[in-house]
Amino acid sequence: MAHPAGESGRARDDPAVVRSALQRHAHDLSDEDVLASAGAGAGRLRIRGVRGARRNRRFSAADGRSVAVNPQDVDLAVTGYRVALREGVWRTHPAFGVLLLLLAERVRSIRVHAPQMPETLAAECDFALDDPRIRVFPWPVRVNSIGALRHPLRLLRQYRALVASGDVVFLRGGGPMIWSCHWMARRVGKPVIHWLISNPLAALPAAQRGYGRLVEFAGRVYTRVDAAMLRLGLRISRAEVIANGREVAALYRCPRAKVIVSSTIRASDFHDRADTCTGPGVRLLFVGYVRPEKGIEHLLRAIPLVRAAAPVDLAVVGSWEEFPAEKDRLTLLAGSLGIESRVTWLGHQAFGPALFSEMDASDVLVLPSLSEGTPRVLVEARARSLPVVATRVGGVPDSVVDSVDGLLVPPRDPVALAQGIQRLIEDGELRRRLIREGRRRVQGWTVDAFVEDIVGLIRGMPANLPPSR
Repeated sequence: MAHPAGESGRARDDPAVVRSALQRHAHDLSDEDVLASAGAGAGRLRIRGVRGARRNRRFSAADGRSVAVNPQDVDLAVTGYRVALREGVWRTHPAFGVLLLLLAERVRSIRVHAPQMPETLAAECDFALDDPRIRVFPWPVRVNSIGALRHPLRLLRQYRALVASGDVVFLRGGGPMIWSCHWMARRVGKPVIHWLISNPLAALPAAQRGYGRLVEFAGRVYTRVDAAMLRLGLRISRAEVIANGREVAALYRCPRAKVIVSSTIRASDFHDRADTCTGPGVRLLFVGYVRPEKGIEHLLRAIPLVRAAAPVDLAVVGSWEEFPAEKDRLTLLAGSLGIESRVTWLGHQAFGPALFSEMDASDVLVLPSLSEGTPRVLVEARARSLPVVATRVGGVPDSVVDSVDGLLVPPRDPVALAQGIQRLIEDGELRRRLIREGRRRVQGWTVDAFVEDIVGLIRGMPANLPPSR
């Protein structure tokens, strides 16, 4: 890895201070020590395996002063979301792509290792990774975690290549056997940042996914074991942990984790609107994947219970290709409730003008989830001056304060959901206050602020520096 230009002069002037450095590993790195030159006057850079070794970041200069990493000299190895090749360009979900694009401006390079998205689901990968500093190393097509677990040795080889390809390893979420990355990183002395997204123990039992009772039971057992292994892995690698909400941090027993509210919004995406629910009808909006744990069933059941002077309709934004049976079930339910003509299924809408136009045309965002981390859509909606009603699950209470910048109701309760919606429709003073406070509260939760957090963690990692000679 290239050394910071500003450090080389200090190294010549003061032999007690050596230049900041991290050693990139070859893909065939073994347990044997790897010796590499760190440049004139900087001595030699020594990296060891886990046996008898200390972690890179615990080394310091000969005079006891730690030497921080310059993020612009770091190659960041990343995994966290699937990718799709369209029109000759690798693409990913905007929630991940925006983050990668901004990080690419702050580090030397990003190496993205990710499974490919099946063609039927590729529409949601609409963010182009066209920055020359971002390289994509695609894995075979993966429909779900079950498919990956059918080839565990291949998966471990993919993780090994991931860890070997960068100076710092950045993991997003909890993919199958992701804990093995921590073991591998510890073995070769690589620092790890792990962004924990959600609580898998809450997501699986939240609703049946249609895989069959035996498969879903096996999935619950596996998820518990995998979560326990990840807890252990986080300790072994001594990773820097970022958690979407306090529930996730508590699950993985990370009391020092940085608890955040995830966001894809930027300052330029904010939209000022004084009020909603002032037209001839009320338009409710749901944004998210159409799958069982999103609780859309309970929102459909709530709509006939809303007693408002104006007609109430629902627009559903989100893809259902991964769970087509769920969309069919919900369509039948809407018909049986007599509200089929009041529900519009819009499918996936690209993040940006397409999604924002749907938010700006709506009066209330409703999120009836049974399990969540800290949903980005709650930040995006409030940034667009859209009042929110959400269920009190997962990290949602870390994002929304009830009756301050949104309304929270119990999950699986259509009556409470209907009451929250009706309260917003009827109480204009409350609604306008929630809009103002919601927009004000999320101003500090931009993706730019999140990137600063990540860069700060990288900058705080002392390099692996031996005593100078």
